[in-house]
Amino acid sequence: MPYHWVKITSSPRPARRDKAKKDAADNGGRLCEGQLFYDAAGQGYALVEVPSDANGQKKVLDAMDVTSQHGLLVDADGN
Repeated sequence: MPYHWVKITSSPRPARRDKAKKDAADNGGRLCEGQLFYDAAGQGYALVEVPSDANGQKKVLDAMDVTSQHGLLVDADGN
């Protein structure tokens, strides 16, 4: 399964993280390590594992209300 770095709306922080994690899982994805990171401006960023097919990826990213993405990343071993 590929990965996407995504930017999502960010507050409130603990509740937003939990919602992003649930939304990803409910739609066939995974919020990696259950983490959501914030920059100095309070914008939220997450690494999300998504299904291999385009429709599955769209379903996960739409459910998470992604505002931008950098997708189709693979790990160092090519997965």
